[in-house]
Amino acid sequence: MKPNEYTKVSKHASVTKVLAAYSGYDSIHPMYLEKAANRGTIVHSHLAAFALGEWSPAPKPEYRGYVLSGTKWLDAFVSEVLLVEEELEEPSLGFCGHPDLVIRSHKLCGVILIDWKTPATVHRKIWGAQLAAYAHMIEQQKGIEIDRIGSLRLNPDGKMAKFDEFTGSRAAFWQAFYAALIAYNFFQPKS
Repeated sequence: MKPNEYTKVSKHASVTKVLAAYSGYDSIHPMYLEKAANRGTIVHSHLAAFALGEWSPAPKPEYRGYVLSGTKWLDAFVSEVLLVEEELEEPSLGFCGHPDLVIRSHKLCGVILIDWKTPATVHRKIWGAQLAAYAHMIEQQKGIEIDRIGSLRLNPDGKMAKFDEFTGSRAAFWQAFYAALIAYNFFQPKS
């Protein structure tokens, strides 16, 4: 899978765009943001291919640990892959997004929405709101009931990825996203 080959043009704001004002990324130098975004795109591409059982070339050395970390976790916990990197839209509310992965796991007891992350630090509020928005779309558009949501923090040294669960606060995360969506739509210029 080539980076962003799954992307189609949507007339709706993406989940990440809606939450951008609250992410704190504006305080990070653009060069570092671009490097992190490129790393995320490449690592996501490799893990999506792995989850789908597709071939992908070996990752470059600087990404190899992240990819190995994710594939170890997938091998250990995934019973069935239900959705990978599919663009979804919520037309009635006016937003779209690309959930990374939805799996069924017998070991973790349920259907789990996962967002792959390469930062070492958990950004609980932003990631939780992002995942709650994705869960809403998946349940509404795909009819898949999500039992658990969380980020999968990938390790640069190839150690097993860490699953950070946000399920207990899902309603609060959804409310925060919905409030951000209302604010985003209010302040965006209309064409």
